[in-house]
Amino acid sequence: MSKRRIIKGNAAQPKPQPSWRLWFAGAVIVSLAVVGLSLWLILGETGLENGTPKLVVNQTVIDEGYQKLDESIRTSFTLRNEGDATLRILGEPQVQLAEGC
Repeated sequence: MSKRRIIKGNAAQPKPQPSWRLWFAGAVIVSLAVVGLSLWLILGETGLENGTPKLVVNQTVIDEGYQKLDESIRTSFTLRNEGDATLRILGEPQVQLAEGC
């Protein structure tokens, strides 16, 4: 006669271990999500525009004539984009001042 062992209640059953395929698939999905989010953030700011911006200034030289040394001068000029893509000015524009004798 054979002996049978009877287990009462919840016996500790070994948990099935996820296979390496499941880990690999999870890693691929997370990597794709990170790459996709990075591209979305980068291309969202720059856009997928074809073309080139073209900055046009209505006056390239401004001559205010002779002025007193400590006198303030205020001059304005217009910038416009005649290109077929968005023009972005990064930073503060530089203006060159030339003094005459």
